[in-house]
Amino acid sequence: MVTIQKIPNRVLEIFTSSKAAIKQNSSSFYFAFSKLDKDQAYSIFVIYDYLRQIDDAADTHDRITFNKLIFWWETACNTNNIVINKTSNIADKVAYIFNHFSIDPKLMTDMIQGQLHDLNNIEINTLSELENYCYQVAGTVGCMIFCILSTELNEDNREAVVNVGIALQLTNILRDVHEDAIADRYFIPNQLMLRYGIEKTTFLEEQCNLKTQALLKYLANLALSKYSETDYITENISDKKSKMALKLSIIVYKQILKKIMKKGFYDLSERIYVTRQEKLLLLLKTFFTN
Repeated sequence: MVTIQKIPNRVLEIFTSSKAAIKQNSSSFYFAFSKLDKDQAYSIFVIYDYLRQIDDAADTHDRITFNKLIFWWETACNTNNIVINKTSNIADKVAYIFNHFSIDPKLMTDMIQGQLHDLNNIEINTLSELENYCYQVAGTVGCMIFCILSTELNEDNREAVVNVGIALQLTNILRDVHEDAIADRYFIPNQLMLRYGIEKTTFLEEQCNLKTQALLKYLANLALSKYSETDYITENISDKKSKMALKLSIIVYKQILKKIMKKGFYDLSERIYVTRQEKLLLLLKTFFTN
């Protein structure tokens, strides 16, 4: 087993701002990973903070901010022995973490391609294109996090991590399909809509017809099948605390999907989320099944 040195406390102190940002903007993500050792938790928060900033810039078509964030990353990647101090930008911190945990920079390259898709509002035509997009914006993140929690990422479990990442993003798409349509963002493949005989404008309506319900149920079942690889992933993590954190982060999202499915895709305007009490119950369930 490879032993990774601890990140110096002075560096972790500089990472603290990302912890606060994630606690405020993503309660489920913070809930799952906040109990990890600081090295892992703060590193995950920094990466998530950076990716969230890119995602926000892409969603709002803020090209100036988007290009600045990417430029910072590309500059940091070409810098040897990055020194983190109070003047370091967010991409410098991410590059430091990638180097510390030996994370493949190609994961960030793939992630950026997915964000460019959103920035340029590119249509998704096929299910294959949708799954590739989900890999780019979520599967890559799963691989980054796995590298922080374990040194055992290989070709076998990488595929499983990617599949669960796709499931997470499909859950996001299903949860936000109405909200995204209002913002002129569509992620349901054109060919799939054609197969089910519906138009994009259908998702602007709060109540679904039977055809739309059938389409969304199909995607939900696809996501559910990919969540089935969760146990295989967590079995490849030896540290119990890391295993629990990753499993909890996944089952919270899986619970969102289950709640969406239970509602039957009838009212798309209803925001589905997992309450804090439900999260605590999931935490207890995760603890006693490991």
